[in-house]
Amino acid sequence: MLSKLEQLTRACAKLDKRGIVMHDKRCLRKRHQHSSCQRCSSVCPHGAIVWAEGLELLAEKCTGCGACTSVCTSGALSAKLPSHQELCSLVALHVQHSGAVVFACEAYLKVHPSERQRAIVVQCIVRCDEAILVNAVLRGATSVSILNASCVECSQNKLCGLAQMMADTANRLLERWQYPNVIAFTQKIPAKIKPLPITEGEATGMSRRAFLTAFKRKSASLFTQAMTEFIAGDADKQMESSSALQNPLDEAKYWPDKWSSLVSSLKQLKKTADPAEFLSSLWGDIRIDDNCNGCGACIDACPTRALVICRQNDLWNVSLDASRCTQCGVCQDVCCRESIEVNTTVSLDTIIAQRSRVLIVKKQEDIDNLFEPVEHRMARLLGCVVKN
Repeated sequence: MLSKLEQLTRACAKLDKRGIVMHDKRCLRKRHQHSSCQRCSSVCPHGAIVWAEGLELLAEKCTGCGACTSVCTSGALSAKLPSHQELCSLVALHVQHSGAVVFACEAYLKVHPSERQRAIVVQCIVRCDEAILVNAVLRGATSVSILNASCVECSQNKLCGLAQMMADTANRLLERWQYPNVIAFTQKIPAKIKPLPITEGEATGMSRRAFLTAFKRKSASLFTQAMTEFIAGDADKQMESSSALQNPLDEAKYWPDKWSSLVSSLKQLKKTADPAEFLSSLWGDIRIDDNCNGCGACIDACPTRALVICRQNDLWNVSLDASRCTQCGVCQDVCCRESIEVNTTVSLDTIIAQRSRVLIVKKQEDIDNLFEPVEHRMARLLGCVVKN
């Protein structure tokens, strides 16, 4: 039986209308009209994400499961309640107390409320992405369990395949660092997982101090979010009215938490890694054909600064930092010469070292020869001969 203060606190939490934060200017389709990305909308089990004039989240349909945040390769969507950083903090707390962790969804814990102190609570187990799972092992977890006992009857059960794929990828990564089969799905919480200590306020119902602290934090968070959205919306309207030709590529490059945290965790693992090539959907290895004309569209469109162009005298080159390549594919989508290929097999040694590799080097005169002369282009467009 919840106390009145707890009921009021949960009601305040529901004012936070969704468990997902949108950064629509990071969205690949917002950055470039030729992007073919539909990962978030295709994985959402309730059709809560749509694309109209921009990325839109239908709050009345969103359950905050976090599937979209797990597949977003540009950081346009991030989860809260809990956030990525909060999940990492909870992992550290449980590892310190039990030496292992278990993730359980809200649906399971509503049926088994007594187990709440033993598990890390997520809206859906699809929140357990590769970065969170590897981070748990880095923190010292001897085992990482994902509770899937409620998945069969859940309306979001189609997400089980995604959760399994991420766990498999994390296991294969950890095997390269000599941590075999650390992550497993289970039907019940392992006996070795101890419940976290319950404070006096939690044992007797939420204390007034705890309530006021939670209310203050939540109200400040809501006010900050509301003001940010209001100011951002007003700024967007001013930008649209002041110029009809705003360039979405002006949005700063961003390396999503999932990838930056995962690379950081792998670098800190104590055991020696096998640097052999690794097949996954996490990182990409890019190849550029010689017919590249050096237009630079791929560099401008790359949301994570994985691709960089360098010009010096009459030479230029394009280099790749594979650790930053999230396999989003936007470079392929925008290439007018179809010069780019994204491979799914990468070198873990290169990922961990975060070394840039030169993909192509060309002379400026060779690039100039690849561009169609202006008079030829005009003749083709006008259907007549253009003379200088």
